[in-house]
Amino acid sequence: MLTSFKQVSGSGDKKENSMAQKERKTNAGGDGRQNRTILGRTICLMAVFGVVAFIPLLWKLWQIQIVQGDYYQEQAIDQQTRDMLVTAPRGSIYDSQGNLLAVSTSVQNVVISPKDIASAAQSKKESGEEKVAAGETPNAAETAAMNGTYQGFLAERLAEILGLEEESILKRMNNTASQYEVLKWRVEDEVSDAVREFQEEYGLYPGVYLMPDTKRVYPYGSLAAQVIGWVNTNTNMGAFGVEAKFEDKLAGSPGRVVTAKNARGEEMLSSYESYIDGEPGMNVQLTIDATIQSYCERTLAEGISSYEARKGGFCIVMDPDTGAILAMASSPNYDLNDPRTISDPVLSAYLEQVQADPNSSEDAYLEALEAAQYQQWTNRTITDTYEPGSTFKVMVLAAALEEGVVNENSTFYCPGYKVVADWTINCHKHSGHGEQNLAEALSNSCNPAFIEIGQALGAERFYEYLKDFGIIGKTGIDLQGETDNTNLVWSQEYFTGPYGDASLATASFGQTFRLTPIQLITAASAAVNGGHLMQPYVIKAFTDQDGNVVEQTEPTELRQVISEQTSERVRDMMFSVVDSGSGTNARVEGYRIGGKTGTSEKRDIKVEAGQQQEVIGSFAGFAPADDPQIAILLMVDQPQGSMISRYGSTVAAPYAQKILAEVMPYMSIEPKYTEKEVAAMNR
Repeated sequence: MLTSFKQVSGSGDKKENSMAQKERKTNAGGDGRQNRTILGRTICLMAVFGVVAFIPLLWKLWQIQIVQGDYYQEQAIDQQTRDMLVTAPRGSIYDSQGNLLAVSTSVQNVVISPKDIASAAQSKKESGEEKVAAGETPNAAETAAMNGTYQGFLAERLAEILGLEEESILKRMNNTASQYEVLKWRVEDEVSDAVREFQEEYGLYPGVYLMPDTKRVYPYGSLAAQVIGWVNTNTNMGAFGVEAKFEDKLAGSPGRVVTAKNARGEEMLSSYESYIDGEPGMNVQLTIDATIQSYCERTLAEGISSYEARKGGFCIVMDPDTGAILAMASSPNYDLNDPRTISDPVLSAYLEQVQADPNSSEDAYLEALEAAQYQQWTNRTITDTYEPGSTFKVMVLAAALEEGVVNENSTFYCPGYKVVADWTINCHKHSGHGEQNLAEALSNSCNPAFIEIGQALGAERFYEYLKDFGIIGKTGIDLQGETDNTNLVWSQEYFTGPYGDASLATASFGQTFRLTPIQLITAASAAVNGGHLMQPYVIKAFTDQDGNVVEQTEPTELRQVISEQTSERVRDMMFSVVDSGSGTNARVEGYRIGGKTGTSEKRDIKVEAGQQQEVIGSFAGFAPADDPQIAILLMVDQPQGSMISRYGSTVAAPYAQKILAEVMPYMSIEPKYTEKEVAAMNR
């Protein structure tokens, strides 16, 4: 029984052990799954938190690398390199015959680097101390560095070479926050050579530099000054004239000098240097002929001096068939190589008077100087407006002939005045011209006759021809600063209003409205060239550095104003003016000259009782009369003397004659002498 019991007990233990093992296995399996679950969740959470934690970092990296990449790249380059611009060679300016009017020459800018100088002071001090220790004598720069006066030593020597104030240089040298400072722009060769010797003698590189640049030079000095204009020294940009108008074409693209620098901003020698060439600007060829321009300027100056003209004068020579400007002179004039200096005697005398006035301040003098400079820089042929006077009768004649309201057989009676709308308008010849035909009325420059011609045209047609001849607005010439005279000409409504009759009467002989000289010669050319209103221009072509034409100006006809037949009739009558009328002082032997004189009152200038009214004396002409190749307009502004001596026939026609007498042979226009002229020459 006992044995049997033990066996049963043993069997029960085994079952219990088996069940325990199964239970442990079950528990172990459950723990494993639970651990794996916890581990998975932990990893998942770590991944989530990791991603969340890295999102700002990734976003910042995106911002830095992608969004702001260019900015930080520029910052890095700026910290690691020094980048200095080098001016590109500016395009040259030529006249129509290829003569060089403006050219850029190679010069140097004197530049300092305050940072490099401060660093060099320490190295100079150390080298000086080493020499002293070795029993050698340090140079002046090293001695100054040892004494703590290195910057002062440089400033003193550079001031002596450059002609500058030592204090000014020292102040800029102490601005160590600046990478470089230009001490003097575009110095002459002897100055740059002196700086280079100083630099080499004391080993001043880095610290003192000579940077290549260009300087504008004008070989002909004052020739065509207002047309060409000048370049500002500091900015190397055009300030006036063609230089300013076509800055984008002339300037080109600047070059660069890039060098490496260390963390302190000091230049690293023999480390890295790159020179990027600038792209030269385009060359400009003008329609201006230097020879014709010189004739005009010389003769105009002579006329102004002879009649002590208070406001100078101006002269334009144009090709009437194309609108090309052959010469454009304006007084007062100036030297393009020294544009800020006043050379005109009238302006100089005025400035001396202002300076000598005990009641005048320095500011008043500087204001007067600035006004005088602006006056001499201004191209008056396109900016000034004036009442044209009798030269405008050419356009009135052309319009009346074209409309058929007058012809060569038309007659006019001049008693010396004309009454219009209760206004008495005098002729310049107070005794009157009597009976005269159309050609004689033009030759006599008779105001009453042209009042009748204007009345025959009528206000509406008169105004239309003002527009057709380009008298209102601008000509569109390719120069800077042309004046728009639209508000200086009566409107069509005014011509037909209460004062319309009087307005039409005075406008018919060129008074009480204003235009520019370029408008007048353009309109007069249309009257004699077959009726074609051409747009005036001074730019003939743009070329590259190899002489290849990049752009070329073609003559532009704006409209046909009158017929060829009418134009021919106008030419014949204008020839009579010079041959036997008021313009005889413009005659040139061997040539048929056509023209019209003018004397216009400057009604904007008030005169005191007993004083004479200031006037402009002018002459508008062309040659040869049967085939116009030259149109000329010459004006003398406020000549002095008696009234009869200030007429355009006296102060302008003789000087236009001198210019034509030189220009026509120069242009190979052959003379054709009449029998009378041949007989006179053979006496």
